Amino acid sequence: MKSSIKDVLIYFVSILSLIYFIYFSVNSLNKKPIDIINFINSNIHENFELDITNNLDNINKYLDEYAFIESHLLKKENNKIYIQIKLKKSFAINHITKEVIFYDNTTAPLTYFKQNYLDSINLIDNSRSSIRINNHLNEHYASLSSLFDVKQIEYVEDRRYNLILSDGRIVMLPKVIDSKLLYFIKNNIDLINKSTNYRQFLDLRNFHHKTIRLK
Repeated sequence: MKSSIKDVLIYFVSILSLIYFIYFSVNSLNKKPIDIINFINSNIHENFELDITNNLDNINKYLDEYAFIESHLLKKENNKIYIQIKLKKSFAINHITKEVIFYDNTTAPLTYFKQNYLDSINLIDNSRSSIRINNHLNEHYASLSSLFDVKQIEYVEDRRYNLILSDGRIVMLPKVIDSKLLYFIKNNIDLINKSTNYRQFLDLRNFHHKTIRLK
């Protein structure tokens, strides 16, 4: 009989201890502030933001794996965490490879970015493989885009570029894009545009051999 009473007491003590433990655990969790995470002016997709949120403890190491991110800033105020991510400068978007191409030739899948950011990239890369931006194009593309209304670009034969203009005409660039080429275009662009022969393309591939073609 005594043994039975002892067993019952042990049972009730165990139950009470368990209830006590659960109560204080729940109470402690309720009192612990929940961090609110805000991404500032973010161009990255919500799913990628969630991945970053799940890796806050090693965020520096985690984001280092994504070469298209130029820098990031994490700031904590009370129970709020602010994250600001700066992307590298984008060059073009390729819908064939489903990638964004950045000026340093870094690429990243479209799924990493919000749609409004993708819509803001005006240049379309039509290359079968994402374009490679050589030093000539990197240095002179801004000047070219000021002379032509470029909407699309294509990397041809792994050595030169075609510019597709908003009216569908094509400018075939030579392998070497330099100040001589730009000077020629700048001083002759009005004459070229007025030419009745310039309906399909402007062939500058042999410009450095003193030859151009209009069709």
